[in-house]
Amino acid sequence: MVDSAGTGTGASAGGGWKAFLLVFFPVMLMLVWLSFAASEWQKDVRVRSVAVDGAQLVSSAAVAKGLGRWKGKNIHDVDTSAVSGRVAGMAWVKHVRVGQELNGVLRVVVRERVPLAEVFFGGERFVMDSEGVLLPPPAGFGTKVQGLVKVSGIPSPSLRERGFLRVDRKSLGLVKSFSEALSGVPDAAILVRELHLEGSNESWFSVAGDPARFIVGNDGDFKEKLEKFGIFWQSVISKKGYGCYRVVDLRFRDRVFTTDAATAP
Repeated sequence: MVDSAGTGTGASAGGGWKAFLLVFFPVMLMLVWLSFAASEWQKDVRVRSVAVDGAQLVSSAAVAKGLGRWKGKNIHDVDTSAVSGRVAGMAWVKHVRVGQELNGVLRVVVRERVPLAEVFFGGERFVMDSEGVLLPPPAGFGTKVQGLVKVSGIPSPSLRERGFLRVDRKSLGLVKSFSEALSGVPDAAILVRELHLEGSNESWFSVAGDPARFIVGNDGDFKEKLEKFGIFWQSVISKKGYGCYRVVDLRFRDRVFTTDAATAP
Protein backbone atom coordinates (compact mmCIF):
# COMPACT_ATOMS: atom_id res chain seq x y z
CA MET A 1 0.00 0.00 0.00
CA VAL A 2 2.79 2.36 0.83
CA ASP A 3 4.65 1.64 -2.40
CA SER A 4 1.47 1.92 -4.35
CA ALA A 5 0.63 5.30 -2.75
CA GLY A 6 4.14 6.60 -3.27
CA THR A 7 4.20 5.53 -6.90
CA GLY A 8 0.87 7.20 -7.54
CA THR A 9 2.01 10.47 -5.96
CA GLY A 10 5.18 10.55 -8.06
CA ALA A 11 3.24 9.98 -11.26
CA SER A 12 0.82 12.79 -10.38
CA ALA A 13 3.68 15.20 -9.59
CA GLY A 14 5.45 14.36 -12.82
CA GLY A 15 2.31 15.02 -14.79
CA GLY A 16 1.90 18.40 -13.04
CA TRP A 17 5.38 19.52 -13.99
CA LYS A 18 4.83 18.52 -17.60
CA ALA A 19 1.62 20.56 -17.70
CA PHE A 20 3.37 23.54 -16.12
CA LEU A 21 6.22 23.40 -18.62
CA LEU A 22 3.80 23.09 -21.52
CA VAL A 23 2.20 26.41 -20.41
CA PHE A 24 5.33 28.19 -19.14
CA PHE A 25 7.55 27.90 -22.21
CA PRO A 26 4.98 29.20 -24.74
CA VAL A 27 4.14 32.11 -22.43
CA MET A 28 7.81 32.97 -22.02
CA LEU A 29 8.36 32.78 -25.77
CA MET A 30 5.39 35.08 -26.29
CA LEU A 31 6.70 37.60 -23.74
CA VAL A 32 10.16 37.58 -25.33
CA TRP A 33 8.61 38.15 -28.76
CA LEU A 34 6.41 40.97 -27.48
CA SER A 35 9.40 42.62 -25.79
CA PHE A 36 11.40 42.38 -29.00
CA ALA A 37 8.51 43.74 -31.08
CA ALA A 38 7.99 46.66 -28.66
CA SER A 39 11.69 47.44 -28.72
CA GLU A 40 11.71 47.47 -32.52
CA TRP A 41 8.58 49.64 -32.57
CA GLN A 42 10.10 52.17 -30.17
CA LYS A 43 13.17 52.43 -32.35
CA ASP A 44 11.04 53.47 -35.32
CA VAL A 45 8.78 56.10 -33.67
CA ARG A 46 8.58 59.17 -35.89
CA VAL A 47 7.89 62.77 -34.83
CA ARG A 48 4.32 63.42 -35.89
CA SER A 49 3.63 66.65 -34.01
CA VAL A 50 5.11 69.35 -31.79
CA ALA A 51 3.24 70.26 -28.58
CA VAL A 52 4.05 73.52 -26.79
CA ASP A 53 3.18 74.02 -23.10
CA GLY A 54 3.45 77.18 -20.99
CA ALA A 55 3.36 79.68 -23.86
CA GLN A 56 1.26 82.81 -23.37
CA LEU A 57 3.37 85.69 -24.61
CA VAL A 58 5.25 83.45 -27.05
CA SER A 59 3.29 82.18 -30.05
CA SER A 60 2.86 78.39 -29.80
CA ALA A 61 2.31 78.28 -33.56
CA ALA A 62 5.60 80.10 -34.17
CA VAL A 63 7.45 77.64 -31.91
CA ALA A 64 5.94 74.63 -33.66
CA LYS A 65 6.63 76.10 -37.10
CA GLY A 66 10.26 76.74 -36.20
CA LEU A 67 10.66 73.07 -35.29
CA GLY A 68 8.97 71.76 -38.42
CA ARG A 69 12.16 70.31 -39.87
CA TRP A 70 12.15 67.62 -37.18
CA LYS A 71 8.74 66.26 -38.19
CA GLY A 72 8.94 62.80 -39.73
CA LYS A 73 12.33 62.07 -38.23
CA ASN A 74 12.98 59.24 -35.81
CA ILE A 75 12.17 60.72 -32.42
CA HIS A 76 15.31 59.20 -30.90
CA ASP A 77 17.45 61.00 -33.48
CA VAL A 78 16.14 64.44 -32.47
CA ASP A 79 18.88 66.57 -30.91
CA THR A 80 17.01 67.99 -27.91
CA SER A 81 19.83 70.47 -27.25
CA ALA A 82 19.42 71.89 -30.74
CA VAL A 83 15.64 72.10 -30.28
CA SER A 84 16.05 73.81 -26.91
CA GLY A 85 18.58 76.27 -28.32
CA ARG A 86 16.32 77.23 -31.19
CA VAL A 87 13.34 77.93 -28.92
CA ALA A 88 15.49 79.70 -26.30
CA GLY A 89 16.48 82.22 -28.98
CA MET A 90 12.92 83.60 -29.05
CA ALA A 91 12.60 86.95 -27.27
CA TRP A 92 10.20 86.11 -24.44
CA VAL A 93 11.50 82.62 -23.66
CA LYS A 94 13.42 82.34 -20.38
CA HIS A 95 13.90 78.56 -20.11
CA VAL A 96 13.10 75.53 -22.29
CA ARG A 97 12.63 71.84 -21.55
CA VAL A 98 12.21 69.33 -24.40
CA GLY A 99 10.71 65.85 -24.07
CA GLN A 100 10.40 62.96 -26.53
CA GLU A 101 7.23 60.91 -26.18
CA LEU A 102 6.69 57.41 -27.58
CA ASN A 103 3.43 58.48 -29.22
CA GLY A 104 5.47 60.62 -31.64
CA VAL A 105 5.00 63.94 -29.85
CA LEU A 106 7.94 66.28 -29.40
CA ARG A 107 6.89 68.25 -26.31
CA VAL A 108 8.37 71.68 -25.64
CA VAL A 109 7.76 73.26 -22.22
CA VAL A 110 8.66 76.95 -22.00
CA ARG A 111 9.00 79.28 -19.04
CA GLU A 112 8.49 82.86 -20.13
CA ARG A 113 9.95 86.13 -18.96
CA VAL A 114 7.75 88.27 -16.72
CA PRO A 115 6.79 91.73 -18.08
CA LEU A 116 7.46 94.58 -15.65
CA ALA A 117 7.01 97.90 -17.48
CA GLU A 118 6.70 99.59 -20.84
CA VAL A 119 9.85 101.55 -21.65
CA PHE A 120 10.40 104.31 -24.20
CA PHE A 121 14.04 104.54 -25.15
CA GLY A 122 15.81 105.91 -28.21
CA GLY A 123 12.52 106.66 -29.92
CA GLU A 124 11.42 103.01 -29.61
CA ARG A 125 9.00 101.16 -27.40
CA PHE A 126 10.18 98.17 -25.40
CA VAL A 127 8.85 96.00 -22.62
CA MET A 128 11.15 95.56 -19.64
CA ASP A 129 11.04 92.16 -17.97
CA SER A 130 11.50 91.52 -14.25
CA GLU A 131 15.28 91.21 -14.74
CA GLY A 132 15.67 94.51 -16.59
CA VAL A 133 15.97 93.10 -20.13
CA LEU A 134 14.42 95.31 -22.82
CA LEU A 135 12.43 93.22 -25.28
CA PRO A 136 10.17 93.96 -28.25
CA PRO A 137 6.46 93.89 -27.35
CA PRO A 138 5.09 90.39 -28.03
CA ALA A 139 2.37 89.91 -30.64
CA GLY A 140 -1.00 90.91 -29.20
CA PHE A 141 0.72 92.69 -26.32
CA GLY A 142 -2.17 95.08 -25.69
CA THR A 143 -4.60 92.25 -25.00
CA LYS A 144 -2.22 89.80 -23.31
CA VAL A 145 -0.61 92.22 -20.83
CA GLN A 146 -2.34 95.14 -19.17
CA GLY A 147 -1.68 97.51 -16.30
CA LEU A 148 2.08 97.94 -16.79
CA VAL A 149 3.50 101.30 -15.79
CA LYS A 150 5.11 103.30 -18.60
CA VAL A 151 8.67 104.42 -17.94
CA SER A 152 10.90 107.05 -19.55
CA GLY A 153 14.24 108.59 -18.64
CA ILE A 154 16.10 105.24 -18.51
CA PRO A 155 19.89 105.85 -18.75
CA SER A 156 21.51 104.41 -21.88
CA PRO A 157 21.68 100.61 -21.35
CA SER A 158 25.17 99.23 -21.82
CA LEU A 159 24.64 95.62 -20.82
CA ARG A 160 23.34 92.96 -23.17
CA GLU A 161 21.75 89.55 -22.66
CA ARG A 162 21.46 87.26 -25.69
CA GLY A 163 21.54 90.31 -27.93
CA PHE A 164 18.94 92.30 -25.94
CA LEU A 165 19.66 95.48 -23.98
CA ARG A 166 19.55 95.35 -20.19
CA VAL A 167 19.06 98.39 -17.94
CA ASP A 168 21.32 99.11 -14.97
CA ARG A 169 20.50 97.67 -11.54
CA LYS A 170 19.61 101.02 -10.00
CA SER A 171 17.02 101.82 -12.68
CA LEU A 172 15.60 98.30 -12.46
CA GLY A 173 15.31 98.60 -8.67
CA LEU A 174 13.44 101.91 -8.95
CA VAL A 175 11.00 100.61 -11.54
CA LYS A 176 10.38 97.41 -9.56
CA SER A 177 9.80 99.25 -6.29
CA PHE A 178 7.47 101.79 -7.90
CA SER A 179 5.49 99.12 -9.77
CA GLU A 180 5.05 97.00 -6.64
CA ALA A 181 3.93 100.03 -4.66
CA LEU A 182 1.53 101.09 -7.41
CA SER A 183 -0.11 97.66 -7.47
CA GLY A 184 -0.86 98.11 -3.76
CA VAL A 185 -2.59 101.49 -4.21
CA PRO A 186 -5.41 100.85 -6.72
CA ASP A 187 -6.74 104.42 -6.67
CA ALA A 188 -3.34 105.77 -7.69
CA ALA A 189 -2.84 103.02 -10.27
CA ILE A 190 -5.92 104.23 -12.14
CA LEU A 191 -4.48 107.75 -12.43
CA VAL A 192 -0.72 107.32 -12.89
CA ARG A 193 0.27 107.47 -16.56
CA GLU A 194 4.07 107.42 -16.65
CA LEU A 195 7.12 107.25 -14.38
CA HIS A 196 10.09 109.39 -15.44
CA LEU A 197 13.46 108.55 -13.92
CA GLU A 198 15.73 111.41 -12.93
CA GLY A 199 19.00 111.58 -11.01
CA SER A 200 19.54 113.49 -7.77
CA ASN A 201 16.39 112.08 -6.15
CA GLU A 202 14.14 113.88 -8.65
CA SER A 203 12.17 111.03 -10.30
CA TRP A 204 8.53 111.92 -10.93
CA PHE A 205 5.32 110.58 -12.41
CA SER A 206 2.59 112.15 -14.48
CA VAL A 207 -1.16 111.75 -14.46
CA ALA A 208 -3.40 111.54 -17.51
CA GLY A 209 -4.93 114.93 -18.25
CA ASP A 210 -2.82 116.95 -15.80
CA PRO A 211 0.48 118.67 -16.70
CA ALA A 212 1.88 118.53 -13.14
CA ARG A 213 4.99 116.59 -12.19
CA PHE A 214 4.44 114.54 -9.05
CA ILE A 215 7.90 114.10 -7.54
CA VAL A 216 8.51 110.87 -5.63
CA GLY A 217 12.34 110.84 -5.72
CA ASN A 218 14.61 107.81 -5.84
CA ASP A 219 14.82 106.78 -2.20
CA GLY A 220 11.85 104.42 -1.96
CA ASP A 221 8.80 104.56 0.32
CA PHE A 222 6.75 104.74 -2.88
CA LYS A 223 3.61 103.22 -1.40
CA GLU A 224 3.46 105.90 1.30
CA LYS A 225 4.01 108.60 -1.31
CA LEU A 226 1.34 107.19 -3.61
CA GLU A 227 -1.13 107.02 -0.75
CA LYS A 228 -0.31 110.65 0.04
CA PHE A 229 -0.86 111.47 -3.64
CA GLY A 230 -4.29 109.81 -3.53
CA ILE A 231 -5.34 111.91 -0.54
CA PHE A 232 -4.01 115.11 -2.14
CA TRP A 233 -5.78 114.33 -5.39
CA GLN A 234 -9.12 113.78 -3.72
CA SER A 235 -8.93 116.66 -1.27
CA VAL A 236 -7.28 119.32 -3.45
CA ILE A 237 -6.96 118.70 -7.18
CA SER A 238 -10.42 117.17 -7.62
CA LYS A 239 -11.84 120.38 -6.13
CA LYS A 240 -9.54 122.98 -7.71
CA GLY A 241 -9.40 121.27 -11.09
CA TYR A 242 -6.67 120.08 -13.45
CA GLY A 243 -3.73 122.27 -14.38
CA CYS A 244 -3.44 124.20 -11.11
CA TYR A 245 0.08 123.02 -10.29
CA ARG A 246 3.33 122.68 -12.15
CA VAL A 247 5.01 120.58 -9.45
CA VAL A 248 3.63 118.54 -6.56
CA ASP A 249 6.42 117.27 -4.30
CA LEU A 250 5.53 114.11 -2.36
CA ARG A 251 8.98 113.33 -0.96
CA PHE A 252 8.52 114.74 2.54
CA ARG A 253 6.78 112.92 5.37
CA ASP A 254 3.36 114.34 6.25
CA ARG A 255 3.87 117.31 3.94
CA VAL A 256 3.11 118.10 0.30
CA PHE A 257 4.87 121.03 -1.37
CA THR A 258 3.44 122.53 -4.53
CA THR A 259 4.47 124.98 -7.22
CA ASP A 260 1.61 126.73 -8.99
CA ALA A 261 1.34 126.51 -12.73
CA ALA A 262 2.69 129.59 -14.53
CA THR A 263 -0.06 132.05 -15.31
CA ALA A 264 -0.33 132.77 -19.02
CA PRO A 265 0.35 136.45 -19.83
